[in-house]
Amino acid sequence: METHEFADKLLPELSLDEMEFACDLERVLAEQIKYLRGILASANDKRLLERDALVFELRTRLAEKDREILRLQSQNASLKSPPVIT
Repeated sequence: METHEFADKLLPELSLDEMEFACDLERVLAEQIKYLRGILASANDKRLLERDALVFELRTRLAEKDREILRLQSQNASLKSPPVIT
């Protein structure tokens, strides 16, 4: 059934107030859908930012551990080397 056929069959059965109510309801639902889509987009952005912050923090910790490993390796090497007697 085509849209206009459906509307033609529906219109004679509805009063003007009922049609206005249906239009208002459709408008409200459309606004709610738009609002919910915005919330979803915002939540996705927030999740991405949180993920990026976590990745940054983990990389920072990894860099600190790498520096600590180098320092400990250097200490270990100096402890293993024979003492120099003068």
